[in-house]
Amino acid sequence: MSVALLAPLGLVALAAWALPVLIHLVRRLELSTTEFAALRWVSERVRPRRRLRFERPWLLLLRLVLLALLALLLARPILLEAVASTKPWVVVAPGVDRASALAAAPGLDADWHWLGAGFPAFDGRPASADVPFASLLRELDARQPAGAKITVVVPEELGGLDGERPRLVHAIDWRVVSGRMADADAAASTAPIRFAVRYAPEAQSSLVPLSAAVAAWNLREPGRYLLDARPLDVPIPADAQWLAWLAPQATPAVLAWIERGGAALLAYRPGATGDALWRDARGRVLARVEPSGQGRMIALPGALAPAALPLLLDADFPDRLHAALRGPGAAPTRARADAMRPGRVDAAVGDLRGREDDRPLDTWLALAIAALFLIERIVATRARRDSST
Repeated sequence: MSVALLAPLGLVALAAWALPVLIHLVRRLELSTTEFAALRWVSERVRPRRRLRFERPWLLLLRLVLLALLALLLARPILLEAVASTKPWVVVAPGVDRASALAAAPGLDADWHWLGAGFPAFDGRPASADVPFASLLRELDARQPAGAKITVVVPEELGGLDGERPRLVHAIDWRVVSGRMADADAAASTAPIRFAVRYAPEAQSSLVPLSAAVAAWNLREPGRYLLDARPLDVPIPADAQWLAWLAPQATPAVLAWIERGGAALLAYRPGATGDALWRDARGRVLARVEPSGQGRMIALPGALAPAALPLLLDADFPDRLHAALRGPGAAPTRARADAMRPGRVDAAVGDLRGREDDRPLDTWLALAIAALFLIERIVATRARRDSST
């Protein structure tokens, strides 16, 4: 058991100790001198020696202790409970078979666990192949006491990441073996996407650039993009993810579909607000994007035609349209294990984080300061009364 300070700079307040000392010295200088008649027989060459002496030393001591406690309160002390030594932990990530895991840490006397919800025992059922790897690694780091030894056995290719290299309190023994974690997003990244197009009679010519864009997308991912081009009176399919509405007015059903999470390209919306998405060579805004409920709208001020949208003639228009409908890309969830070796957080913060048994002393210090202040007031009042009499 020991005491640590979360904010040691608070001890700088101890410089205030000089304040009560100066007050007591000044009060001594203000004492009046009383002449006695017998002093005229004392030679002027023999003067009494002066020495530094504080008036009311107990009051001074109380004030010094009070300031010391205030400075200690600012430093935020906590009581660190002694942690019993525990066996090291070996945590095996999904994608690593038992034989490879045992070969990666042979003869290690440790508690073996799977990296999964609740960290199940290694001799039990393997963890699910689809786990939030980075979150579980941080949870493991937070649950272990200070100084615990942790070995993590991971496959060569990791999944379940959150776009950031983990930074942990504990030093991790990172052991990489052959294998790969399952890709939970693989099925979603190859699922078919239905692109519904609803057009007014006067906008039928706009189907040409949209059909060309879908054909370009399918060259890269054959058969993934399905074009559903129909007149305005045909309802939007329930399985449509993207929509192009080529009519002056968007119906309530269209707006509701967007708010539920759809991505739509809307023509003939000159008063649209939102962030500029496309501009021409002179900087004129050609399209704006704005959120709507859980979805978003790509608004064109005019028709989807080369005269109003010169980008239609550019070779990269299919890529621009695809990026606009897809929206911001998600953070990468997969990486090589060698590149994701955990780093360390600042030791001064890390050693004091995640300790459930540690107890702050703020409450006890505050009570002691209040009691000491009351005693100081009583002593000061009594001393003032005695000096006046």
